[in-house]
Amino acid sequence: MDNVTHALAGLLIAECAYQLRHREAATDPERDAPASSRRRGRTITAIAAMVGANLPDADLLYSGAGGDPLAYMLHHRGYTHTVVLALVGAMALWAIALVILRRASRSALTGTDRSWLLATLVISTMSHLLLDWTNSYGIHPFWPFDSRWFYGDSVFIVEPWFWVVTIPTLVAASTSRLARGLLVLVLLAGLALAWWVSLVSVEAAAALSVGAVVAVLAVRAMTPPARAFVSLGAWITVTVAMAAGTSVARATVAHAVHARATGAELLDVVVTPLPANPLCSAVITVERTGDRYVVQMARVSAAPALVNPGSCAVTGNGGPTFSASTRPSTRAVQWDREWSASIAELSLLRQTSCTTSAALRFLRVPVWRLEDASTVRIGDARFGGTAPGIVTLSVPRVQPNCPESVPPWTPPRSDVLQLPVTAPDR
Repeated sequence: MDNVTHALAGLLIAECAYQLRHREAATDPERDAPASSRRRGRTITAIAAMVGANLPDADLLYSGAGGDPLAYMLHHRGYTHTVVLALVGAMALWAIALVILRRASRSALTGTDRSWLLATLVISTMSHLLLDWTNSYGIHPFWPFDSRWFYGDSVFIVEPWFWVVTIPTLVAASTSRLARGLLVLVLLAGLALAWWVSLVSVEAAAALSVGAVVAVLAVRAMTPPARAFVSLGAWITVTVAMAAGTSVARATVAHAVHARATGAELLDVVVTPLPANPLCSAVITVERTGDRYVVQMARVSAAPALVNPGSCAVTGNGGPTFSASTRPSTRAVQWDREWSASIAELSLLRQTSCTTSAALRFLRVPVWRLEDASTVRIGDARFGGTAPGIVTLSVPRVQPNCPESVPPWTPPRSDVLQLPVTAPDR
């Protein structure tokens, strides 16, 4: 998930916690701090929650983003995106926030205050893992006990509806003119992008714009506690709606594969809804037909009576290795592109190229092509296939020197390679 959305989630969690604590404080004899001190505490807690909601992305400091594609693949959403280290990070942030709050208030915090702050920071930090899980990128939250990747496949990596249902509440709750201005700019920029980018349909952009107006008017009519929890409920509703659309898309594609592709074994269905539109999804299927590894790309409508899948925007074409799909489309599924190769070829690459073997610990939909007699270009169909990108590698077909610091993630395509899920790769 994008970092703006993570930040908004942290701020909303802090606002909900404040409203709950404020209600409890009315009957709490320990709460006798002046209003100015409470405002400072509220601001510091909100900032700490926003930092906590982005804290797992600290792995970008060492994952080689924009530099080393292999390091980025293996270490972004790596160790810091696990429950164990997220909890450690939240505890460290809590300790820092306690020191800052003590100095700002010039008085000792009550035990209840410390507990509320800890709960707020733990929830905000863990929200990062939950939001990242909803994407098709995946996380492996249960390391070191389980090194498998888990994919939610239910929300686009930037979902503007989250901004629409959250920012008006945060603007109303903020006591800082600068913070209110920044939040309004973020919302306006999000709406402008929705009208500009091709992934968001005109109908979805219009719905977002109307939704923003409705959210502003609703916030003005509600009490502070009501608007905080209505925003939280709206966030959950958006997530459920997107998940429902992708669930229908996944079932629709699985049925289409089983009905039309005789002899194909469906191994995985990667589903990503289009931003702001739960009815349109981009789908990648991973299949095995005999000794062939097959990848298909499609667009799916969760409600074909309302939306033709051919009218849904295309999120990518898989790169130069893909060709037009030979699979007949249906009323709900528009098959666009396909690619296939020998499973033995992928197995041989894994055995002879250490970099390829390491990359396969990340690549959920690996695709590759020969660049010359000694070099292979390998990437992931989720992110442009073999076209240039941050998860695309050019590697020697035979490479005895292995990269260092390869994490123990279970290769997502262990099913294709017929690897034991719990055994180390190399």
